[in-house]
Amino acid sequence: MLRNIPSSALKQLVKLSERKEALMARIQEIDREMERVQSRFGIPLHNGDQETPVTVSRAGRRPRVARRAERGALKDEIMRALRAAGSKGATVAELSRKLGVSSANLYVWFSDTGRNVRGLKKIGPAKYQLK
Repeated sequence: MLRNIPSSALKQLVKLSERKEALMARIQEIDREMERVQSRFGIPLHNGDQETPVTVSRAGRRPRVARRAERGALKDEIMRALRAAGSKGATVAELSRKLGVSSANLYVWFSDTGRNVRGLKKIGPAKYQLK
């Protein structure tokens, strides 16, 4: 293994390892000095033998982006929910919870599209019925 390495490279390796040893001795000296200062002020010593647990945080999942519904899908869902509610009808808040649609979207739907739906009647504040 060492037969194919030129003597100049070996000399360089020896010098580097000597520098490394000197630096390691200096680091140990600094560590001892730090321990003395810490013990003087009652700071708990860091034990290098114990490994600190490493926690790896994963990137958070991206929120699922709802796909755009098919044309007329909201109307079908609203009509189905109003049919199920029967003659007593349903409020916008109830429909919002049941369908998972924001109440603002439903208010807009009823004021615009719902106006042209046959059989749909407003029976109270924010309450609609399907005849």
